[in-house]
Amino acid sequence: MLPAKIRFAALCVVLLGCGSDRPAPPKMSQVFPRLPLPPEPTLVSRSAGSEALQLTVRTPVGVADVATYYRGLLNRDGWRLVNEAKDQEGAVVLHAVQDGPPLWVRIRHDDAGSGSLVELAGAIVAPDRAKPAGKPAS
Repeated sequence: MLPAKIRFAALCVVLLGCGSDRPAPPKMSQVFPRLPLPPEPTLVSRSAGSEALQLTVRTPVGVADVATYYRGLLNRDGWRLVNEAKDQEGAVVLHAVQDGPPLWVRIRHDDAGSGSLVELAGAIVAPDRAKPAGKPAS
């Protein structure tokens, strides 16, 4: 799937929760049971829909080093890096799966400083779709 389509799909999930009768957002533990934060993170923003959450954090570490950090992290300890690409704005976009909710990571230069902004998005998935591809359902 193209990175722009991944971001669009995540945004659609978040926006589905917008409206006058907005259901409560999911708990952090439902969407991010294991949240891999970058080095020295500072929370910038949090947004939520009915089945998805997105956190944006700032790190003083540069984009290339943060991308290397996530490539290593998302290829061990139950994670599997499924896709990596650059979006139209030049940001590094990673999609990873685990035995649980998927994770989308978007890493871009922080225009307000020399570090990076990291957007972490996750969504609740149906139990039969939560298993990474290639693993039989229990």
